[in-house]
Amino acid sequence: MKIHQKIVKTLSCTFVFLGLTANVFAQLPEEIKWEHLLKTYNRDSTEMILSLNDKPLQGQYKIPADEGGFALYTINKGFITGEAFWYTQGGRMECKLHYKNGVRNGLKENYDSDNNVWLRQEYKDGKQDGTSEMYKGSKIINKSGYKAGKKHGLSLTYSGDQLTTEAYYENDLRNGAHRVFNNGKIITENNYKDDLQNGLSTTYAQGKKSMDATYEKGKRHGVSHMYKPDGSILFESYYLLGEKVTKAAFEEYQQSDKK
Repeated sequence: MKIHQKIVKTLSCTFVFLGLTANVFAQLPEEIKWEHLLKTYNRDSTEMILSLNDKPLQGQYKIPADEGGFALYTINKGFITGEAFWYTQGGRMECKLHYKNGVRNGLKENYDSDNNVWLRQEYKDGKQDGTSEMYKGSKIINKSGYKAGKKHGLSLTYSGDQLTTEAYYENDLRNGAHRVFNNGKIITENNYKDDLQNGLSTTYAQGKKSMDATYEKGKRHGVSHMYKPDGSILFESYYLLGEKVTKAAFEEYQQSDKK
């Protein structure tokens, strides 16, 4: 019974593959190896022309992958254009993406063995631009924004239905608040500037503030506190650019800094 079901499933996947190929590729695509092609990019890499023997490719092509799968592309005057498909060695479609002027442009979706989306990304002119989402089963585990190929904006990670991290990026660098959660409760909140801790850093225990400190350019700088469960200060300490100092030395630094 299990063997029969497996055969039926395999045949079903094969028919789906053949159906998709027939719809998109009206004729049997020519097979050609990627390493044999000349790739010519423009100055800012927003366009790429594929050519062979000094002639731009024209038509529909099957390009084998090193790991045994293959890709199907439509190429017009050397430019990969429209929808493209990547398949595993067994013929299962594992990725669908879009091209314009020879580079990725638009939505890209990767599929798992159950044909569910596990990665969804947006591209513009060959670079990630827009929202990127990663899934495990039906649950989202990461959602981030991108701009011109770099992480930019809000980035969130999840475990099950619970938010675990929240961060803000500018040009691939953390800028602003970075928060970590456990079972819906905040554990830490740090502030960053160009990927270095800068500003207030706070640690929580059971939802209550247990410690705070200030940073400047990645080094502890200022007054730090430890708190009792009732919120009162247990003790405080003082730092100057990463070095622990006495209260008197810290106050002397503050006075000289005001002059």
